[in-house]
Amino acid sequence: MFVKPSGGSRGRGIIKVWRAGGHVWVKHTIHPARSFTCEDEAVRHVERLQENGAYMVQQGISLIRIGGRPVDIRVMVQRTRPCGPWLYSGMVAKVAGPGSVVTNVALSHGRVMEVKQALRTVFGPRRAETCVREMKRLALTAARHFDTYQPYRELGFDIGIDRSGRVWLIEENTGPSHHLMKQLRSNPGLGRLIEHRWSQYQRALRSNRRRV
Repeated sequence: MFVKPSGGSRGRGIIKVWRAGGHVWVKHTIHPARSFTCEDEAVRHVERLQENGAYMVQQGISLIRIGGRPVDIRVMVQRTRPCGPWLYSGMVAKVAGPGSVVTNVALSHGRVMEVKQALRTVFGPRRAETCVREMKRLALTAARHFDTYQPYRELGFDIGIDRSGRVWLIEENTGPSHHLMKQLRSNPGLGRLIEHRWSQYQRALRSNRRRV
């Protein structure tokens, strides 16, 4: 399982807890794991690692791996005008850096790669295409759901795929990084599309304000 700061960002402060070999293991972000034979000692260690503020416990997922490193997918959806329809903009695969429990590229010194390339490596082409379709549908459905709380201009969803090919929504980001998407050098058009849609939204917002 994962113990995560509620409202945290950029993968900071995440603690992974798991059982193996009769021990309870605790790993904080990119630091070395520690093992405990006593569950109470492990709990106290987790409490010491926690900073001020609320934390939440999230189910762990056996994410697909490339080169032994966990991988998840950032899917970005945007609007081009306030309260307009959600549009799928693109996705990248995030490969965790060495020894990291998080896939945040900057924090873990990881890298990005083409999603289809990553999934074909693990599942082959047919299952890769199915996963991509499922992730697009999940992101757009989730974005429409979040509209019931607050209308956003763009959202980034971190989606995990387990080793059996099931798709899981890990978390949503209300201020998703454009820079992350621009790191995919094999598809420079992705960054341009994201910036273009951001600019369209800004122009539409200014136009609405002038009319008011």
